[in-house]
Amino acid sequence: MKLPEIAIAVAIGSSLFTLGNMLVSVMTYRRVRPNVKVRLWRTGVATTTAGDTDGSEYQFILRFLNNGGTPVSVERIELMAYCRRFHPCEWELLKAKRFLASTPDRPLVPAHNGTTHRFHLAHSSAVGTRHYLRFRVTSGDAIRSRKVKQSVWLLPSD
Repeated sequence: MKLPEIAIAVAIGSSLFTLGNMLVSVMTYRRVRPNVKVRLWRTGVATTTAGDTDGSEYQFILRFLNNGGTPVSVERIELMAYCRRFHPCEWELLKAKRFLASTPDRPLVPAHNGTTHRFHLAHSSAVGTRHYLRFRVTSGDAIRSRKVKQSVWLLPSD
């Protein structure tokens, strides 16, 4: 074997090793990155006194599950309304709660674990039939919950 043939064989072997190393790095990143899912665990109405609906609030108990190896925290919780199909403004933001980095009640979802969080809305918030909760997490993902059922929005005065 001549010197140029040896150099070509070494270059091919080196490029194959680099490609294998890149594949392992990509698979490790996919395994370790945050994979957050949210479940609307329970909903209800919290009233201040019996029968008084002026100070009542809608109460959501959320369950965050992280199947990834990296912990993540929630930056925003948004209540979205779906306007109608094939309309330029398909989503409308009704209410949002933003968590700053220094906020002590900011939900932190540990790696391979879950956490619960309570979210309240005032009774005066606009309600309808197609509502979703959307969450922004520190990894940049936006997660949407299932549709909030219509029975959740009913209060004794409605």
